[in-house]
Amino acid sequence: MILFFGPPGSGKSVQGKLLVQRNGWQWLSTGELFRATKNAEVLKRLATGELMDDALTNQVLEEALGGLRDAADLVLDGYPRNTRQAQWLTDHLAAFKRKIDTIVVFRVPEEELVRRQSGRGRDEDTPDVIKRRLQIYREQTQPVIDFYRNRGVPVREIDGEGPVDVVHARIQAVVAPQRAAEQEEVQP
Repeated sequence: MILFFGPPGSGKSVQGKLLVQRNGWQWLSTGELFRATKNAEVLKRLATGELMDDALTNQVLEEALGGLRDAADLVLDGYPRNTRQAQWLTDHLAAFKRKIDTIVVFRVPEEELVRRQSGRGRDEDTPDVIKRRLQIYREQTQPVIDFYRNRGVPVREIDGEGPVDVVHARIQAVVAPQRAAEQEEVQP
């Protein structure tokens, strides 16, 4: 399993979908799962930029992971968003017969993040909500990267600026060699 980290607007979803398409993997985004819901509390939180509570998020992720094909590789986008969720995922990976192979962190300047989010056309992408999302990312999600780094999970930082295909090539260059090495380890 590959985990994507980066602030809102850093390109995780676009790049995750491309990586999945190119490699035949699966992509799972908690953001898309939440945006597809009819749950009033979830929709209210989306509108304000606040994070979903851990119990609800873990429940949604658990259901989604349980419904995936076991054999396929997975790119997970938008989870975990805090160290409590990271611990929950660590504690539950074995139940889904998965492990975290790599963390990919997208680095994009804040002014570019604001520009990208403002142009997405989502009702909830107001300047105040965008600023709040970036603050939450810095305070709650960035510490998750160190959580995994301290547990020996490889963390790869990617320059998320530039054309989509250029950023994708950077990601592929980081994850493809690791995946190939893992495949060799499995081969007798």
